[in-house]
Amino acid sequence: MKQKFASTIAGASIIISLLGLVSRSLGFLREMMFAAYFGLGPEFDLYLVGGVLPVTINFIILYIGQNYFVPGFQKINTSDPDAAQKYFSQTFLFFVLSGLFIALLLFFMSDMIMSLYLLTNSIDEKTTAIEVFRIFLITIPFSAGISILSALLQIKYEFKFPAISILVLNISILILVFLFTNKIGIYIIPIGYVIGTILQLVYLLIKTRTFFKPKIKDHLFNYSHIKSIAGSSLLVIVLIEAISQLYSISDRYFYGSVSAGGIASLSFAYTIFFLPISIFSISFATALFPRITQSINNQATNDIEKIYNESISVNIFLFMPLTFILFYFGDALIRIAFERGKFLEHSTLITYGVLMCYSFSLVFYSAYALLNKIFYSLHLVKILLSITIFGILLKIVLNFLLVTEYHQYGLALSTSISYSFFFIASYFTLNSKLKIVDKTFFIREFFLHLLNCCICLLVLDITSELIGASSLISDILSIIGFLAIYLMNLLFLKHRTVFILYQTLQRLKFNQSVA
Repeated sequence: MKQKFASTIAGASIIISLLGLVSRSLGFLREMMFAAYFGLGPEFDLYLVGGVLPVTINFIILYIGQNYFVPGFQKINTSDPDAAQKYFSQTFLFFVLSGLFIALLLFFMSDMIMSLYLLTNSIDEKTTAIEVFRIFLITIPFSAGISILSALLQIKYEFKFPAISILVLNISILILVFLFTNKIGIYIIPIGYVIGTILQLVYLLIKTRTFFKPKIKDHLFNYSHIKSIAGSSLLVIVLIEAISQLYSISDRYFYGSVSAGGIASLSFAYTIFFLPISIFSISFATALFPRITQSINNQATNDIEKIYNESISVNIFLFMPLTFILFYFGDALIRIAFERGKFLEHSTLITYGVLMCYSFSLVFYSAYALLNKIFYSLHLVKILLSITIFGILLKIVLNFLLVTEYHQYGLALSTSISYSFFFIASYFTLNSKLKIVDKTFFIREFFLHLLNCCICLLVLDITSELIGASSLISDILSIIGFLAIYLMNLLFLKHRTVFILYQTLQRLKFNQSVA
């Protein structure tokens, strides 16, 4: 019996990537609107300071929902589907109530929290940050419910519905920002998030009822289920996800130490840096998670190493050329994306400097997004916690060391160094735990693609001397030429990644023709 294309890793990755591309395009359009309306102005800096903690908590809850619920549900569902349905209902209720408790607690602590970030600023600035903070708190319990609903749909290989729900969120924000920014100002952004998150939850509730109908009345106060949900493994996962999301929070702490607009430049540069990761790496990791978990449970050693190596190979293939593009042509990308309205040429220069610092870690952090899932599949959460703690401590120490002299560029560079550490520590750990035979695979692939990119850049440098002065159009043509040369070199070498992608596309074509 042939698998549905959407239930394969390759097929699911393509579907998620396509929907993710649409979603991220809307998200990018949203950031373009933010840049045009607010630029690197103080109002946008205050929004970023006020919104960072609630938004970070929402991200933490989302990853906790996936990394805790998926393995637990699959384990229970194998032997007792009815117990699995109870487990789903109890987990959903527990997460929503926990989110509500967190939101209420932070509401009463909002003045104290914002005082930590805005020690020397005016009352008006502090008031703006507090109000933004409190509006964002409304999203936390709704995001908690979304995390479990999304995880359930991923287990059922219905990856498209969580991806579509993000479209709902982004469309809501886009419409509201466009219509009401002139009337409400910066507050329309958190209000848009609240309305979009509520609509996202409603959409996912409708879609999950196809598989399960929570019977809250039957087991609302069943202590045994709540106890199993709140076990030690959840505590470790909470710590991992909470610590790994401290980057933005730690950067916002240096609001008074960076250049004017420095916090905003970090945000806009990271948007460009993270865009390809969100489209490709996270999509691939989401599709990989159930498959790698199944292979590990079945002790299929050959399958595990094959999936492991092919995932790394495809990741380097995608992200090495993107690293070069961000570093050498990032200013053109920023001009295209953001330079309009209140986002001026000076804003582009600041943001490009930050993007260059981020770009050093693109290959490593994108690969870490894959390896992170394998840690959860192997139940190595305590080791992952240790790596996470060391990584964020490295980030914080480097922040203090670099921010005084390099300002926002130092904060971006500390992030890159920490992200690279995450990958290196994870890679060597998993090589040992999975008993990988070919332990130099990543190094060979890395330097092969690095050499290929250097050759591409050299060819472009020679060509640019013949073409003449640089302009935005010539930069765009250079990017296209860079990618074309990169692919042609790999085709000439008959690199394995080309054949992996070719087989994936052939499978897609076959499934479409059958449909």
